[in-house]
Amino acid sequence: MASDLPPDLVAAVADRYTVERVLGRGGMATVYLAWDAKHQRKVAMKVLRPDLAASLGAERFLKEIQIAARLTHPHILALYDSGEARGFLYYVMPFIEGGSLRQRLEGGRRLEPDEALAVAGPVADALTYAHRMGFFHRDIKPENILFSQGHPVVADFGIAKAISTAGGANLTRTGFPLGTPGYMSPEQAAGLMDLDERTDVYSLAVLVYEMLVGEAPGRWPTEEAVRVGRFLEAAPAHRARLAQAGTTLEAALVRGLAIRHDQRTPTPGALLDELRGVATPRRQFAEREVREIVRRAAELEATNPTASGALTIGGVEALAAEVGIPVDLVHSAAQSLDVRATPPAPPPDPPRRNRWLGGPTRLAYERIVDGEVDELDFPVLVDEVRRELRNVGQVSQLGRSFTWTATPRSGGGRTLEVVVSVRGGRTRIAVQENLGNLIGGIYGGIGGGMGGGGAGPIIGILVGALGVAEAAIPVILPLWLGVTYAVARSSYHYATKRRIAELERLADRLASVARELVASARPALPHAARPGLPRG
Repeated sequence: MASDLPPDLVAAVADRYTVERVLGRGGMATVYLAWDAKHQRKVAMKVLRPDLAASLGAERFLKEIQIAARLTHPHILALYDSGEARGFLYYVMPFIEGGSLRQRLEGGRRLEPDEALAVAGPVADALTYAHRMGFFHRDIKPENILFSQGHPVVADFGIAKAISTAGGANLTRTGFPLGTPGYMSPEQAAGLMDLDERTDVYSLAVLVYEMLVGEAPGRWPTEEAVRVGRFLEAAPAHRARLAQAGTTLEAALVRGLAIRHDQRTPTPGALLDELRGVATPRRQFAEREVREIVRRAAELEATNPTASGALTIGGVEALAAEVGIPVDLVHSAAQSLDVRATPPAPPPDPPRRNRWLGGPTRLAYERIVDGEVDELDFPVLVDEVRRELRNVGQVSQLGRSFTWTATPRSGGGRTLEVVVSVRGGRTRIAVQENLGNLIGGIYGGIGGGMGGGGAGPIIGILVGALGVAEAAIPVILPLWLGVTYAVARSSYHYATKRRIAELERLADRLASVARELVASARPALPHAARPGLPRG
């Protein structure tokens, strides 16, 4: 409808385009159907939201758009034009009448596996081409897959990069999401900007999952799910539809959606091969087999010693990684051969106990891991914190460290903080909580309810119903308050014991994951021989 059209926009582009109607609205832009007077054709004009346009550098944005316009591929929607007019930032694309994948999936409709792969194949080809050209999409979703003469084409290529590059720090402060919740990779959702091919691999896997199941996954698969190649925590309806799709597709999707960067399928092409069943996933080894491999490796090293005359645990880990053996099983096998292989973790520092309260007022635990966790793996640690504490929390990153703080819930919040910093060849993990809220909740609640509110009824019962002399009140009241204090102190004691166990478990778990991340990143073998790692 013409009434939906902003008069200022219509007037601003009138010398070239006639804006006809709204095609759709998104988080960052509105799409209009327009008539290109110069070339006599219908086009789709995407106009950025005014507040977003105001936070961008128009000149820088248009320069980045020009770079993206160089992408030429049969399954990438071309960029016809871009410009700025009276404060409006826009870019122009072909008008595609075949609709989008979102329209095909409306109402939870599902596609058959061969139909889903027929869509995923051209999308993967487009992504592979763009990645070679140095572009990552960052916003693969059904709305951005259009159909031209029945063939899928990917829209908005290079737009996310143009917006983020032009916006810089201003964009971060305004809070515009460069991506779509549910389709963003874990590292993208965590706010990391140094992304690679695997962020698009993740989004493509979500896309295929939704085509097969009718809904997006809704949760990240666990490391155990990746190991066994099944969505272990899928909803019952999803579970049935995944079973219909077959184990090959399910296993490929689990690896494509892996939280850990090093466990995720490395490229769109590799994901497509696995979906089609033409790629052989890494074999999984039983613990008995792992122990035998480590024993055999030690025998080979003894008969063919290296220059140093020994095979380090890092070397064993690197060899094991080449054949798909989990690092924790290598450590377990090594410990069975020589208990000195991995030194025991230091005992946790006991919290300082306040004898009047019955427990500590503050908890703090620290773990130091030899080796530096890569910043790209920070999302893995963040996810571990969220899973252990069942709290999404808030994350902020500064340099080579990040801080996770608990998000307050209704009924009071926790002053809980996790800090992970990397420096000097080590990764430091600090978990700390101020228990002031817990103290106030327990002592205030029990003291006010039982001590204050309960004293009156108790005295009334003793004096009125049981006939206790009023002269006994000065004795009864301190006794009742003493009972109240004892109940509060006991409650606080057991509450802090639970908190202590929870935070110790969290610190130990984060340290364990950090060791795995450090070990998996060790370049113990020649760089070119390590599958899935970027070359450079």
